Amino acid sequence: MMKNTFNPNQSIPLSVKIFSWILIVAGIFFFYVFTFNPGLCFPGASITDYSSQLGFSSTGVRILGSVVALLISVIFNKSQWLFITLVSRLTIEIGDIIVNVSSGGTMLNTIMIGTIAILEFWAIVKLYRIIKS
Repeated sequence: MMKNTFNPNQSIPLSVKIFSWILIVAGIFFFYVFTFNPGLCFPGASITDYSSQLGFSSTGVRILGSVVALLISVIFNKSQWLFITLVSRLTIEIGDIIVNVSSGGTMLNTIMIGTIAILEFWAIVKLYRIIKS
């Protein structure tokens, strides 16, 4: 019989929890920005027409979904849940970088997203080692 090599009872390391809480707080802020006031981060942006409102609002809702997944993972101290959530976020961050570069986005935004992606990768590796032990 094959032994399960994953340990679902391992808790989330403190450093990864702190990083997750930073993502949660930042995510709440960006949910507000994208949904209600995109001009805070995107000069000249408005949500006066339907397509802009739909684009910004749907992005805000997706951010909120990610925040909820992070929050549930951290509150219940489930390393596997957080691992899956961060893998999903990393995929989104990589996609955002590709879109940002291909559409001529700002270098600062690309660097910021890249930094978050690197930190998410660090947390994923750390969680993987803990889950695998």
